[in-house]
Amino acid sequence: MPTNLPREWYIVEESFRNEKSLEKKIELLKQLISLTPKHKGTENLIAQLKKRLSKLESEMERKSRKCGSKVINIEKNGDILVSILGMTKSGKSTLLKKLTNADVEISDKPFTTKEPQTGICFYEGVYIQFVEIPSFFLKEHLSIAHNSDILMILVKNEDELKEIEKILKENRLEKKRKILINPLEENKEILKKIIEESEIVRVFMKPPGKNIEERAVVLKRGRKIKDLIEKINENWLKSFKFARVYDNSIFSGRRVGLEYELKDGDVVEIHF
Repeated sequence: MPTNLPREWYIVEESFRNEKSLEKKIELLKQLISLTPKHKGTENLIAQLKKRLSKLESEMERKSRKCGSKVINIEKNGDILVSILGMTKSGKSTLLKKLTNADVEISDKPFTTKEPQTGICFYEGVYIQFVEIPSFFLKEHLSIAHNSDILMILVKNEDELKEIEKILKENRLEKKRKILINPLEENKEILKKIIEESEIVRVFMKPPGKNIEERAVVLKRGRKIKDLIEKINENWLKSFKFARVYDNSIFSGRRVGLEYELKDGDVVEIHF
């Protein structure tokens, strides 16, 4: 065994040997892998640890199937649902609190978050809901990621990125929309990236003679005035005459019909 392992490694290794809980052993083994320095002298050790981890995870999966598959449902309370993923101590809880003021526990200890934690924020007309996925990467927790619009990945280095990509592939999440985030970025930059990656169109309604509404109507790209009305109140189609669209172009305030294709940020005034 390599002699240049940190002292913390041996403390965790002893806890692993004495632990009886399968779930906790998986947690400690992942911690051991993350604590092992990456160089030629530790290649065999890391391979052995990963092989052992794979065996324990397979055992855990067999037990889960025997007991029935558990799926955790998070009710979508915003316009965009974002899952935050990363290895332990990557800053997920800190970022969740920073973006949403969620009441979450933040600690230097690894694997502090045991269950998914949620928070929501309002940004430029839309509500963005975040769910922090614990770093155990259990299938019941990852079921939330499957239902999310975007995966937000926190990584500190290339090794962590490769590990996350492997986990996503194993759980058939590699094709989900995702963004890589540096936890030190400003809040607005992160939120802006989420809006851009979501491929949504935010439409702000302006009732005739009144102010522009703060909350946007959220549609998918390519949608038209007709789709907008159907989402708000399809009965409006019966008495619809025209709409005015205000934007940053020289044609701002022009009259349009039901087939007009909406752009992100359009302000729409419907006339009956």
